[in-house]
Amino acid sequence: MGVMLPVVSNYMGYRYDDLAPGEIYHVYTRGIERRNVFLDRADRERFSDLLVHCLPRNQLRSYSIARRLKIKQEITKDGAGLIDLLSYCLMSNHIHLLIKENFDGGTSLYMHRLLTSYARYFNVRQDRSGSLFVNPFKAVLISGDDQLLHVSRYIHLNPFMARIVGDPLVYRWSSLKEYVEEQPKFLCHYSLIKEMVPPQDYRDFIYDEAGYVRSLVETEHLLIDIDD
Repeated sequence: MGVMLPVVSNYMGYRYDDLAPGEIYHVYTRGIERRNVFLDRADRERFSDLLVHCLPRNQLRSYSIARRLKIKQEITKDGAGLIDLLSYCLMSNHIHLLIKENFDGGTSLYMHRLLTSYARYFNVRQDRSGSLFVNPFKAVLISGDDQLLHVSRYIHLNPFMARIVGDPLVYRWSSLKEYVEEQPKFLCHYSLIKEMVPPQDYRDFIYDEAGYVRSLVETEHLLIDIDD
């Protein structure tokens, strides 16, 4: 008998009925009213921890309780969690995730856990109330290996395209280093893309087109998807 997904209040607000297990999606959302959702390193570290904490299919204990008990959630095995997190990038006012849905409703439940848990933390810390992220999040189906690689590059180049950094590899809050370094942080499921492109080739894939992609984005305003 399979593990049943828990019933969560207000979960339906995050539910996408047309997402399918086995498919890969570019998922993104931004702060409500385009506000910054990450104000400092502590915020980004909390969200990074939650990326892994929210993966398991079974009912979760709260992140705060797990932290007090000094229980660190390990990343799920490929295919075992609600989703596989293939890549990510945390910008100041929005996030990009590349995910593979493993179980029916897995993406919706994962995003509900992730965004509501972080919003509770952020609201307490900033003495605010109400929604933090635009709801619902957006999800775009990835069709084929070429699109998968190009979207992963787009996600990893976001800080470079926004001129936050001059070298995309120095940006700490993305999964790029997991793809180009021999000792990754284990915050994402990188085996699928690494089987397609080895680390050095992926590094070249990122750098060879970085300037062109930045100029294309600036010319065509391709970053407006977050603001629509």
